[in-house]
Amino acid sequence: MKYRIPSFAAALMIGVLAPLQAARAEYPEKPVRLIVPAAPGGAADNHARALAIELHKRLGQPFVIENKPGASGAIGMDVVAKAAPDGYTIGSNNLATFIVGTLTAKQLPYRIESDFTPIASLFTQPNLVGVTPSLPVKTLVELIAYAKANPNMISFGSTGQGTSLHVLTEMLRMNAGIEMVHAPYKSAPAAEGDLAAGHIQLMISNFTSMEPQVKAGRIRALAITSSTRSPRLPDVPTVAQAGAPYLEMVTWAGIVGPKGMPPAIVKRLNTTINEILSDPNFKKQYEAMGSETDIKTPEQFAAMIKSDLAKWGEVIRKGRITAD
Repeated sequence: MKYRIPSFAAALMIGVLAPLQAARAEYPEKPVRLIVPAAPGGAADNHARALAIELHKRLGQPFVIENKPGASGAIGMDVVAKAAPDGYTIGSNNLATFIVGTLTAKQLPYRIESDFTPIASLFTQPNLVGVTPSLPVKTLVELIAYAKANPNMISFGSTGQGTSLHVLTEMLRMNAGIEMVHAPYKSAPAAEGDLAAGHIQLMISNFTSMEPQVKAGRIRALAITSSTRSPRLPDVPTVAQAGAPYLEMVTWAGIVGPKGMPPAIVKRLNTTINEILSDPNFKKQYEAMGSETDIKTPEQFAAMIKSDLAKWGEVIRKGRITAD
């Protein structure tokens, strides 16, 4: 005679065993959405796609890129913030969208401090301070002196009102005590094209975007905004060497998820991403895009986010800068 477990007892056992089996299952068990808050083909998208390929190789499940551009990154970040905290929706973030975009926005449907889980840092990338070759200045000190002698005669380009490049140039204006005219553009290449043509006189722009114009002699680089010179442009001094240490800013990017993600999943993602960033072949991929891999624990990444919120928040408040 076979012994049968009463249906209630069977249901109870299933209820107890199911969570244990789920806990033993190794993440990820299905494809993961990787939200990129930018259009396809740009720097943010290219970096994320390179990472997604390696995550697939190492974790055995596809990391599917979903581009969600718009509202200075807020549309994509909102998707991440409102996702289930199970590790199957994560997103790329960066200084421009996550920090400056948040600080200059009039209203957002999420809070950076409480609605996200920092997972891993990815890379850092400096900016270049460039002027049109026809401007009679060869150094940052000469640029400031020229601007003081000719108030509002210099027009500076940016990628839009309230963007990180606008905020950084406002920091130059405030600290140097100069007056300039802001000329917002929809993209860095459009602004750099006008800078090379002499329609505007100054722009602080992304290293990768501006470097080809500098090497071609169409834009004169006065300084790089990192703490060290770049081997790709070794003759360009750092902003500290050029006399403006307050302009030091490296753009960074990382990976975040919604709040409440299981610590074990965060640790697995962080460990795997850091292994990828340590791979010499992968480092070369990021270096080819003008970036330097940046390895951090989730706690270190969270601390950097907190620090930048305070640093750039002060600049934005003093300059009364808001997004369009």
